Amino acid sequence: MTEKQMKFDKVLMPIDGSASSNAAIDLALHSAMEFSATLVFVFVIDMPGLNKFGTVDPTQDYYKAKIEGTMLLENAAKLAERKGAKHEEVLAEGIPWEILNEMSKEADLMIMSITGKSGMRSGRIGSTAKKVIEGSYCPVLTLKSASSRLEKVLLPVYEENRPAIDYAVQTAKRSGTSITVLSVKEKGNDPQPMVDRIAAEIRGAGVECDGTVLEGDPVETILGLSGKYDLIIVGVDKRSSLQSILHGGATERIITMASCPVTVIRDA
Repeated sequence: MTEKQMKFDKVLMPIDGSASSNAAIDLALHSAMEFSATLVFVFVIDMPGLNKFGTVDPTQDYYKAKIEGTMLLENAAKLAERKGAKHEEVLAEGIPWEILNEMSKEADLMIMSITGKSGMRSGRIGSTAKKVIEGSYCPVLTLKSASSRLEKVLLPVYEENRPAIDYAVQTAKRSGTSITVLSVKEKGNDPQPMVDRIAAEIRGAGVECDGTVLEGDPVETILGLSGKYDLIIVGVDKRSSLQSILHGGATERIITMASCPVTVIRDA
């Protein structure tokens, strides 16, 4: 296969002080050490959100948010220093998803929690996380909880999404993981030749890989297997929104319900 070299030099890490955000920091620190990357911790003061409840004096809330953000960034920096990880801290003001998507232009990966302080309804992610995933210029690794283990990667395929395949190969090479290429057989469609071809290409790149074709509902199949893997890499159409990818809202269900972190890779 013609392998595209992908950078892992800069990892963007939004933080908000929630438990899941702290778990994301742990994974980001592990990734930074694994890939020798620089971590960019970001806290965004949600300026429009400060007055969404008609606060009499939004200035007071602003200074509270600024103090909180400064403390969270300082704590994240201390954790990075203890690990010996390269890091930067950014305290920004504005609309969170707009700030993060703009910063993603200069990043190689973003690691973010999908629950945050506002929590998460069953099967749904917050509007900020959704807009970041839809609009990010770099891959977005999402998680609800974190583990530093990275030994087995699941790569679901419904077409040959080259950026997702390349990303999976580069991740596996840098971390020494194996890849399972998965497709779900649907009526009138036999994905076995495609799965065999992709698996052979990945093995040709020097990565341990196997391919499997199962029957059933694609999302339920992926979710059922997610507990056996440390990361799922999902390739999506650049032009699609989360609601229209993989049979309508499937990617969002995978992100919110999978037992392991999920990285979303957009096609060009």
